[in-house]
Amino acid sequence: FSVTRNDRADSRPTRSLLERITGKQEVSFSCESYLLPAGGTEAPNIDPLIEAAMGGAFSAFSTNAYKLSDSNALPTCRMARTANGVFREDLFGAYVEEMTISASGGDEPRISFSGGAFNYALTGTGSADGSGSTTSALTVHSGEGVNFMLGSVISLNSAERAIIAKTGDNALTLSSDHSWSNDAAVTPSTYTEATTGNPINGIGGSLTLNSVTLPITAFDMTLTNNIKPLSDEAFEKGTSDFVAGFRSVTGTVSVRARKDFIKSLAQRYVHITTGDPSFSSVPIMVTLGGVAGKKVLVAMSTCELNFAGISVPEAEEAVLSIPFTSLGSSGGDELTLLWNQS
Repeated sequence: FSVTRNDRADSRPTRSLLERITGKQEVSFSCESYLLPAGGTEAPNIDPLIEAAMGGAFSAFSTNAYKLSDSNALPTCRMARTANGVFREDLFGAYVEEMTISASGGDEPRISFSGGAFNYALTGTGSADGSGSTTSALTVHSGEGVNFMLGSVISLNSAERAIIAKTGDNALTLSSDHSWSNDAAVTPSTYTEATTGNPINGIGGSLTLNSVTLPITAFDMTLTNNIKPLSDEAFEKGTSDFVAGFRSVTGTVSVRARKDFIKSLAQRYVHITTGDPSFSSVPIMVTLGGVAGKKVLVAMSTCELNFAGISVPEAEEAVLSIPFTSLGSSGGDELTLLWNQS
């Protein structure tokens, strides 16, 4: 969370900076998770962020497939993190700009997200200044009101309440009635993590490029939504909406430079006859995991291979780094995530 502060730059009789002016606010986030397939038709824990990135709903597909949507109305979600009951951060209207799936060596496959949000609340701790009963007005001790913002979610006498207004420096309006005693602790509301399924290990799975199975050293795929946040409007303190632009699905496959894999490298720029070379597309299918019913498949049916240098170190094996761009053959099919597969 950040707020722009612009220097006041008009003419003045001193070289000192005397004042600053408040500008727009900006909220951004990033997070990473293990791939956690649960089996059956149960959605993964990270489902809200996958839907925010791809625009599709898990429950809408009997094959447990996430598919891309051409709708501009990408879902948003609310996110929160806490730290031992000392503070809490809430994001409102979080949207996903990038989603990345990666696997390398024997490391566990991971999925990560980054993007922005419409608003933000930081919650600290305090204590009630006086008692109250079945009322929505709570006053904390002098100087403690700064620890709470609009949207803060607090715990008061084991009840969770949201702060919907601040009528003074230390006067808070709660979302619903409650009672408390003098000096009652006002703390950030915490949550109990609930996980379904186990992380995929890093030794099960495969990657096929143009129907040839490759023993890869690394793989990554990134979906970029090219979102334009509308944060340039007059009389708005921050982002008020966003527009999803043309998305892209790109990534890299790294393999050792064996002679039977050179074809995969040459596929970037096919020049069989004396005519112009062609850039033919190839399918890429990545299988993550080895347990039936709990595999995650990354399917990209039409990929154009891009160009990168070949790494040839002095004392180790050469590595082919093959970047790719996934294309849509008919629109909206450049990426499909198949969850809980056999």
